[in-house]
Amino acid sequence: MVDELRALVRREHEDALESERLHRLDADVAELRARADVISAFFAAERDEDERLRRAEDEAGADVARRDAEKVAAEAELARARNDTERALAEQRVTRARDHADVAVQTLERAAEEHAAFEREATELAEELPRLERWANELAEGIPGGTALDTADLADWASHARAELFVAASQLDARRERAVLEANGIATALLGESTYGSTPDQALAQVERYRGSTPGQVSESR
Repeated sequence: MVDELRALVRREHEDALESERLHRLDADVAELRARADVISAFFAAERDEDERLRRAEDEAGADVARRDAEKVAAEAELARARNDTERALAEQRVTRARDHADVAVQTLERAAEEHAAFEREATELAEELPRLERWANELAEGIPGGTALDTADLADWASHARAELFVAASQLDARRERAVLEANGIATALLGESTYGSTPDQALAQVERYRGSTPGQVSESR
């Protein structure tokens, strides 16, 4: 019975390690799914967003041209000023026109940079997608019953993968619970008193203390 208890402890240790591995895998799959959702959402809206950014850039460019024309007209008016009063008014118009032109140029620069940033993001996400697919295939190798990615729908694969991991982890947890019950049942029978509530390790330690074992002997006996 002591050997059976030790076997239960070893099995529970192995199952605990496997459970940790499955939970790490699940976290990786969840991370992959989150990135896949981001990429999918980006490309679903890509055309509309690209058109919006192009339109904003075109409108900003047209405003620059319009403000430049206003500035040229104001400067021409200043050049035609015939007296101090006309010159003062014209200088005010030139100042305003130049300010408006500067603002228009800054708006155009921001619109162009926003559009360029969008295009860079599109390129980066397009390059990330095959890396995610390779990662999915690598993760699939460690999933009990898992299958390699055979579709471009990473989100769908991730959903199935997480379901498989949930089933596998649940089975492990159930087996670990049975090991705890069995270990405590054996320890209780050997000691003549209840050890329920103990882990298999604790149950074995109580039995070995009762039998006069030392940690070194226990380790060697395993």
